Amino acid sequence: MTERRKIRWLMAHYPLHLFQRTADAFNQELEQVLPGRFEVESHTFSSYSEKYGEIKEFSYIKPSVPGLEDQQNIAVGKSIPTKNATQKFEKLFETMANGDIEMAQTQVHIIGTVLDRTFEALDLPFLFEDHDHVSRVLDGKIGDELCENLSANSDLRGLAFTYSGGNRIIGSNKDITNLTELIDTNFIAGSYVGKKMFNDLGIKSVQYGITDIVDSGDSTAQNTAIETTYIRFTGKNVIKTNHSIFMTTILTNNRFFDSLTKEEQEAFKLVAKRVAKLEREWSIADAEAYEKNAVKNGVKIVELNKDDQDQLRKVAKNSYRYIKNLNVNPNLVKNIIVEGKK
Repeated sequence: MTERRKIRWLMAHYPLHLFQRTADAFNQELEQVLPGRFEVESHTFSSYSEKYGEIKEFSYIKPSVPGLEDQQNIAVGKSIPTKNATQKFEKLFETMANGDIEMAQTQVHIIGTVLDRTFEALDLPFLFEDHDHVSRVLDGKIGDELCENLSANSDLRGLAFTYSGGNRIIGSNKDITNLTELIDTNFIAGSYVGKKMFNDLGIKSVQYGITDIVDSGDSTAQNTAIETTYIRFTGKNVIKTNHSIFMTTILTNNRFFDSLTKEEQEAFKLVAKRVAKLEREWSIADAEAYEKNAVKNGVKIVELNKDDQDQLRKVAKNSYRYIKNLNVNPNLVKNIIVEGKK
């Protein structure tokens, strides 16, 4: 009997259950398409180091609350040193390129920061009309081209696009009802393009981008707000903005992918898209359940008023100008917008 080939899948973010369920679903779907050939072995940074040898960069960011890595949500609180976080993911991508990790699921803004600035375009505010628009873009020609271009320009390859909780919102550890009240907070933006948009509103970010681990019990967290998603937040005050979508990408490395047969390569791409679509549906359902149970759970959700919504859309245009200054195909954003009109 032929031994199954092991796929080491690293879950690079919190909350873990979002990424564990994706890895599990991929394992199950792959077994249906290629029975008996592969087996996914999923890891956190710490469990990978424990089994395969300590990697110091993998321990740069640790939860400041014991057990936080096992919780389903994260709270709002202190920012993370960008240098350490960037080095952590640079090491992850290096380890993948060396063939020591076959697959991972990583946020698009991290890929944009470390590997391919084109991926930052997916974080642009008000880029997508709705979730159907996202599916048409990411499951179609545009998504395929992004994945192939990443492979051509780096040692890694994208396979499909998932969510990390879906629509972004603003979470706070105090009652905030409008954008103006965010000006005096310690604001943590979720991406560089998000940082630019909020900065233009006078909301200065103390941190942006890689903000997975924050602690609501920390003494520095008393006046903090964060650009995040419902299920990545454990606080009680939310402003519903829905200005962008928190996305992740299922990655593999070129060395592993090139070692697969043509049949296996096509199966991996097919299964990744199936699982990505399923994961996005899960995230949408999670958000709906969050809203449904908000009052019962003591969570206050404030809808962004029309004036604030209009103002946010207006300053968002500066983020689009920023994207134009990167080495990004100028037709990418245009083509994504066109898909939204179909």
